[in-house]
Amino acid sequence: MLTFDFLDARHGDCFLVRWGPSGERVMLVDGGPGGVYRATLRARLRQLGDPPHVDVVCLSHVDDDHAGGLVRLFKDMRQAQQDGEALPYAVDALWLNSVEELVDRRAPGLSASVRPLMERAATDAAVGASYRQGRDIRTAAAALRLDGNAPFGGPLTEGAETELADLDVTVVAPDEQALRELEERWREARLREDPGVITAGYTDGSVPNLSSIVLLLRHEGRTALLTGDARGDRVLAGLRELGLLDGPEPFHTDLLKLPHHGSGRNVDTDFFEQVQADHYVISADGVRHHHPDEETLRMLVGSRDPDEEYVVHLTNHIPFAEEELARLGEGRSFGVDVRDPAAQSLPVTIGDRP
Repeated sequence: MLTFDFLDARHGDCFLVRWGPSGERVMLVDGGPGGVYRATLRARLRQLGDPPHVDVVCLSHVDDDHAGGLVRLFKDMRQAQQDGEALPYAVDALWLNSVEELVDRRAPGLSASVRPLMERAATDAAVGASYRQGRDIRTAAAALRLDGNAPFGGPLTEGAETELADLDVTVVAPDEQALRELEERWREARLREDPGVITAGYTDGSVPNLSSIVLLLRHEGRTALLTGDARGDRVLAGLRELGLLDGPEPFHTDLLKLPHHGSGRNVDTDFFEQVQADHYVISADGVRHHHPDEETLRMLVGSRDPDEEYVVHLTNHIPFAEEELARLGEGRSFGVDVRDPAAQSLPVTIGDRP
């Protein structure tokens, strides 16, 4: 059985995956924006034990609404290490992709040649935040001996697989096309000697989204597809390349964490027709960004037959989303589950019927 605790990550992502006989195995995926660590994540981790044990921390991509909380988590660990104190958390591994490593995977040395432009681009707020957060996490990880993406031994890209205490993990994205697009942007920046090429890629979200890690988890016959902020077309391409989406039938998973907080920019009708789930989870609050888009909800519901049973889970009360789901639900059999504002997290157990 797989249990998910989706924390109130505001406009970002932050959740625990638990498995094992009594849920003692733990994966932490993303840390939400900075304030989430002290608001909810730290207290939730402390409930895991003394010290809390986390098998792996996975940062889907370096963007503030996913990385900010992890910067603070690893800062606390690093501070304890420097002070000669016991670490506040026992973390076995860290998984993350740096954009530079992904670029060099196809074109060794390219990222180093573009680094001066990257540092100039980092004066932009959007680029600078991601650049500094990625650097801070990697620096702390190296000091804590958590670097290297063990047991993968390198960047997590399509087709990489590992087994973690009876949890099978398959990397669905980034795929070769995403790496090619990243390489082309870095080459263009070098050719034009223009940091604006990189700045534009962070401002419109294309660079972090292309690097986003997508994981397929499998445990005791249950599955979950965790999409980060990846584009839907890249998720579908990865599933096809892995032989998981072949023929007219859609790929079915017990749980789908919607890409990019339900943004309509990352998905289309084909995505929801090709990937279907018993539990759809949208991590958003509708405040800083208008997520989830109503069109995303219409595409999701429109891809399913009226009598099909499934649940749409919202990590926060979002009036416009709940109103749209209520309208779409007329004459249909799906349910809506919203985190209680008084609750620390929204739990979803895979194995429960929708």
